[in-house]
Amino acid sequence: MKRFKFSDLLTYEKRTEDLFIKYGLKLHTNSRIKQYFQFLKEIELMRSANKEEFGKFIEKNQVKYYFSQHYVGEIQNIIESLESIEIDSNLIKEKLLKWSKGTYLLSEENIDDTSARNTTFELDLFSFLNNLGIKTRFGEINPDLISSTSEYTYNIECKRPASLKSVERNLKKALKQLRKPSNPTGISTIALSLDKVLLDDDLIFHSKNEKQALESLEKILKRFMDLNQNSIRKIVGNDSCVIFYYLSILAGFDDESLPMANARYMIGNVYNFNNNEILTDLSQFSGG
Repeated sequence: MKRFKFSDLLTYEKRTEDLFIKYGLKLHTNSRIKQYFQFLKEIELMRSANKEEFGKFIEKNQVKYYFSQHYVGEIQNIIESLESIEIDSNLIKEKLLKWSKGTYLLSEENIDDTSARNTTFELDLFSFLNNLGIKTRFGEINPDLISSTSEYTYNIECKRPASLKSVERNLKKALKQLRKPSNPTGISTIALSLDKVLLDDDLIFHSKNEKQALESLEKILKRFMDLNQNSIRKIVGNDSCVIFYYLSILAGFDDESLPMANARYMIGNVYNFNNNEILTDLSQFSGG
């Protein structure tokens, strides 16, 4: 979990622009990424107004206020991760272009513009895994990510179901992609981002403190995993695979209004593996 201040977040606008330039791209002013930074700058300017005016401004634009923080918090994680390594230009260019598009709010998203947030999930999970010290790189086409520990290599296909009803379809598609003979040798792994399934469209997660926020996220993910265990087993069948369940949210705390935090949490489950050593290895992947 990473707490932040507005002044820190705003420094990532130039770093984001510089990353795009590094790969021969331009971050357009009408992109959702630029819009998030623009709104945060408007808030900074409003801080000089009297308390009543500032309160009215925040109340009027509360959803934009929270979502700007949430997505710039994710941008911070992604930029730090992408800055630290050299990536094949052809691989990253398309991802950066998709990442910058899409809608401002999650509630505005429709089936035609999910690509931006789907790509955000890939980039965010890439950042999350590298942050845990798990060496991760982007795949050519499939899988999306390839993670390596000292024991195993995991071919990770990233999916972001739009609803509970679409979880089955996404799992089946991921399994089909992971079975391709052209894929590198490794353990078939599916990562599900469950923001659209488990969280209301514009929900910001409020908790007493950081510990309670992470415990609550773990509880939400475990409940989903347990409730859907039987149906997922039927989908997986005899395939050996790992499934990760992931959430990334903006956490606010009752004990203090600022700073807020970007909170990420992931748990996993294994199917049809006789080797118990994989459970120990996978413990590196779980957590917030």
